[in-house]
Amino acid sequence: MPNQKQPSQPRSTKDILREMETMARESGSDSPAPSGKSSGGGLKSLLDFFVKVVPEEPEEAPEKMKDEGEPKPKSAAAPSTPIGPRVGDLVAGEPAPKFPVPQTDADPSKKPFDEIYKEAGITASSCSADDLATLMENPTVAGQPMSVKIIAVNLALSAKGIGHDAPIADAVRRDRALDAFQAMLIDRASAAEQRNLARIQQLTQETEEYLKRKQAEMDALRSEIAEAKRQSLDFSVRREAEEKRLADLIAPFLEGKPNPVTVGSG
Repeated sequence: MPNQKQPSQPRSTKDILREMETMARESGSDSPAPSGKSSGGGLKSLLDFFVKVVPEEPEEAPEKMKDEGEPKPKSAAAPSTPIGPRVGDLVAGEPAPKFPVPQTDADPSKKPFDEIYKEAGITASSCSADDLATLMENPTVAGQPMSVKIIAVNLALSAKGIGHDAPIADAVRRDRALDAFQAMLIDRASAAEQRNLARIQQLTQETEEYLKRKQAEMDALRSEIAEAKRQSLDFSVRREAEEKRLADLIAPFLEGKPNPVTVGSG
């Protein structure tokens, strides 16, 4: 792991990246070296400096296992090589961020990430995830293999006395802030659903009762119309019968003149 102490005269990132570019050209590609030897030159040395590989315990030959029978249990477990803190432990001691429910009509789904990080209390880091992206996208190493990029970034951070845990921890903090903001929105939507569903049910019941009342009112109006028409028709029949009786009554005294009593619609 790179030395975390600040060097007496730190070099600039550009100088370090320029040096890495020169070393990458001198070391050539990561292609296999002739005669079955390890390849990479300076690149291999740098990889060994930043990445420590613990060799696995060699397996016993089948012939030896046959001769010795079942392997005997080990008296004590071999000491494990310290590998540093796990990623999940980098911010384990920090409280989880919490967000209050927005009280405005603004759409929280459009809220900029920078504002979310700020509200989560994420302060400036010695090397943030954005700073790491800037280093990785530097034109000096942009076209290099990922292994070269990693070495260049580690050298740049080491020259400034910064461990590579800094951008990782910053990324974990940002991820926790985004998760907390999403959880707030989910809880907000759930609360709105519970609150509004009860109101919707109430309005639905009121609407059904209102429609029933209005339907009964419309039925009453239609019945009134039908009854008025029936009464008019019934009287028309009675009127016609009465008019005919009157016309027949005076007909003998008209002496051939037209009967002035109209019968029916005529």
